[in-house]
Amino acid sequence: MPTNKRRFEVIILGCSGGPISGKTCSFLLKPADVETVDIIQSDEDNGCLLALDAGSGLSNILDILDSKDKCTSFQLSNASYLLDLYPASDSDNGNNGDAYRISDYLNLENMLLRIPFQSADSKSLNKSNYQIADLLLNKINGYLITHSHLDHVCSLVINSPGFTKKKEVYGLESTIEPIRKDLFNNSIWPDLVSMGIISLNYLEHNQPSRMISPRYEVTAFRLSHGKLCQDNRRFISSAFLITDLKYDYSMLFFGDVESDLCSGIDYNLFVWGKIAPLIRDDKFNTIFIECSTVDKPGPLYGHLTPSNLIYELLNLRKSIVCLDNTSVSNLSYDDPYFQHLKVQPLRGLNVIIIHVKETTDNVNPRTLILEEVEILNKTHHLQINFSIGLSGISLLL
Repeated sequence: MPTNKRRFEVIILGCSGGPISGKTCSFLLKPADVETVDIIQSDEDNGCLLALDAGSGLSNILDILDSKDKCTSFQLSNASYLLDLYPASDSDNGNNGDAYRISDYLNLENMLLRIPFQSADSKSLNKSNYQIADLLLNKINGYLITHSHLDHVCSLVINSPGFTKKKEVYGLESTIEPIRKDLFNNSIWPDLVSMGIISLNYLEHNQPSRMISPRYEVTAFRLSHGKLCQDNRRFISSAFLITDLKYDYSMLFFGDVESDLCSGIDYNLFVWGKIAPLIRDDKFNTIFIECSTVDKPGPLYGHLTPSNLIYELLNLRKSIVCLDNTSVSNLSYDDPYFQHLKVQPLRGLNVIIIHVKETTDNVNPRTLILEEVEILNKTHHLQINFSIGLSGISLLL
C-alpha cells in the first residue's frame, strides 16, 4: 500500500487546462530534504530542481513569492485564483476564506500541503522577490517537456531572455523536434539552440536516463493525445517516471493523454505495467494526471474524463494484482474479484488531477470532476486518494 515518505516536493506553478492564460501546466520538482534557500545559495549545480512542463514560469514564481509574504499557513491566496473564477459554493457562503476552499480539493491523508518556497525569505536573503524568482529560474537544472503544445512550453520561450546559462530541455523526439523547428526557428523566436542558450535533448521511450540530474533517474513513456485532423496521425505526448536515486522512490507525471479506450492502443497499459511493481513494493505513491472535463459526449480532443480516468486506474489495479496472481490475468479489469479484495493495492495512492479546463458555468469544473471520480472510486472500491491540483501550492509526497 502506498505511504507518504516525503521524498518529493512538487510546487505547482500552473495546472489549468486553459483557456485562461498564465496558469497553464508547469511544476517544479525538488527533493523534500533540500530547502529552497539551499538551492538558491548553492554554488554547485546539484541537479536538485527540475521543471515539469513550462506552461507557466517566472511570473508565477514571483506571484507565489509575493503572496507568501502576505499569507499564513493554508491561506494561500495565489492558490485560490482558479477557485475565485467561480461563485462561492453553498457550503462556503463566501465567509470561510481560502483555507476552507483549498482544502476541499485536497486529500491530505497521504501527503502534506506546504507554502511554496517557504525558506526563501527576501529579508534574510537581502533580495527582492523578483531577484529571488530570477535566481530560482536559473537554478532549474532541466526542463522535462511532455509535448510541444503551447500551453506546456510557452514560458520556456518567454522566459528565455532571463536565462543566464544554457538550459537543458528533455523530451521524446516527437516533442523536441517541433520545439526546434517551429519555435526556436528565427521566425517565431530567435534560434536559441544554435546560439547555445538552449540545448534540446532526446529521451528514448522506456529507456531510463540519468543524464538530467545526479539525483533523479527519468524514464519517458509515449502516450496518445488524440489524432491530427489532417492526416489521422496520432499526436504523441509523454509521461515521466521520476525516481529519486537517494531513496529509490518514484512518482509519475503525465502530459495530456487520452484513454486506451479511445486510442485503441495500449500505451497507458504499458505504463501501468511499469509502475505496478513499484506500488506493490511501496516505492511509489503519487500520480499527476489530467482530467480535463466532466463526463460528456465526444469529441474529447485527446483528453481524459472521470470515467476514462477510472478505467485506466482499474487497469492499474489489475496490473498490480496480476504480479503475484497470474491466474486472474484473464479477468476483465472491472471483474468483481478485484473489487472484493480484502487489501486494495491502490489504497492511499495519491492521484492528483491536473489540466482542468475552465468553463463559463456557475459551478467550478474541479468540483464536478472531483465529485464524479469520487463516486466511481467508491463504486469500484479503489480507495484512491484523489486531489485536484491548484496553482500556487506545494505538496510533500
